[in-house]
Amino acid sequence: MESQWIFNLLLVLQFLMIVALVVWVLRLSKKLKRTEQVFHEAEQAQKKQVQVLASGSIGMGRRLVAIEKRLNMAVERQSELISKEGSSVSYNRAIELLEMGASVDDLVSKCGLIRAEAELISLLKKESRRPNSSQPYQ
Repeated sequence: MESQWIFNLLLVLQFLMIVALVVWVLRLSKKLKRTEQVFHEAEQAQKKQVQVLASGSIGMGRRLVAIEKRLNMAVERQSELISKEGSSVSYNRAIELLEMGASVDDLVSKCGLIRAEAELISLLKKESRRPNSSQPYQ
């Protein structure tokens, strides 16, 4: 009879362990689902951020293209105005001399420019040679 009582006690203990194990598995499952939900929400938030950044980049790209077109048009108009000037000042000649290594004083004496004009042309030529001319002046 005592062995029957021990056997029944072991069965009850096994049953309680199984119940405890099932409860533990259910809690773990709920925790896993909550963690998956948090990760899914974070992933969705990151996707939205990437979409916002991508659309902003596209918009900025379009604006840059438009500005570049306007700049090219302004440069063309400036070149036309310089070439149409009939005075003795030859800006094109000054640029050619700068490309050959002439100094500001050479431009003043050979092209008939005032010193401020010669310095400005020299500065513009130096800026056009910089590898990244989109940086602000320092």
